Amino acid sequence: MARPKTKTETTGGAAATLDRPRTGKAAETRPATDPYQTFDALMASAGLDSRLAAFAESGATPAELQAALTEHLGVALTRWGLGLHHLTHEARPETGENGPDIALLTDGRVTARLSEGAAAVARAYASLTAPDERGLSAWPALGEGHRLAADAPATHLKILIEDARDFETEWMTARGGTHHRVWRRGETLHVEVVRPAPPETALADAAWDVITSIKDRTFQRELMRRSDEHGMLGALLGARHAGAGDALSRLPEAHFAVQAMHGTLTGPEARSADAYRTLLRTMSSELEQVQAQATRQLAELLKHGLNRA
Repeated sequence: MARPKTKTETTGGAAATLDRPRTGKAAETRPATDPYQTFDALMASAGLDSRLAAFAESGATPAELQAALTEHLGVALTRWGLGLHHLTHEARPETGENGPDIALLTDGRVTARLSEGAAAVARAYASLTAPDERGLSAWPALGEGHRLAADAPATHLKILIEDARDFETEWMTARGGTHHRVWRRGETLHVEVVRPAPPETALADAAWDVITSIKDRTFQRELMRRSDEHGMLGALLGARHAGAGDALSRLPEAHFAVQAMHGTLTGPEARSADAYRTLLRTMSSELEQVQAQATRQLAELLKHGLNRA
């Protein structure tokens, strides 16, 4: 399944991408249990083309690998919309009793290991989250600092952006089911845009796309009928080989989905309300594009093996 190549962070209004080492033949021959391939698959659920398996094969040092793993994990956690900005995150290669592994740490303590599987990793991070009734994080991005109400006049936000103090806003509602917030930490202004789309919703949307694209109308109507009882995804999986549901449950896409984008401004632009609005538009547009791409990727995944589509 092709993976989207997307931007990660935006600084000063221009997007910066993570290193993506080229994939060589050596990476293709690595064992299926290789933790770096597992990590790359996990990052793909966040719309990231990390290629850490190839980077590991290229002779990267342990320090370089840990730095790259940590950088990618940080971006993925943000894109999954978990709202864990108040915690520090790290990914560290290690060797245990069962061979090489990658540990995922929060504030210096192991949260999960990749060898435990995507479902276990998702549960571990879910235990750290605090979603409200809208699916938005109730955790503040800052431990301290002025907090601006979502319904405060725009002029108040403009003053805070131009000021030197740390602050953060509550979640503000925008069009298309998106929400955003902004905060300053030191000399950096942060903008986060979220459109809640949990994995089950993303998979259902992809299943709908697959079913509506089926040219065999009799088969399509049958799947629609089944969807009344089993849902779109259940109907589609029921038309595939036995065990398709179990196979899907082992994939990161069944447990993680892109729900957010995060960008930063520094220097003079971090005190410009116009630069903030430009970054907000950029993040909103990018989130829409990445979520649409993710739906297409999931549809391809679900469609594979449908012998009558």
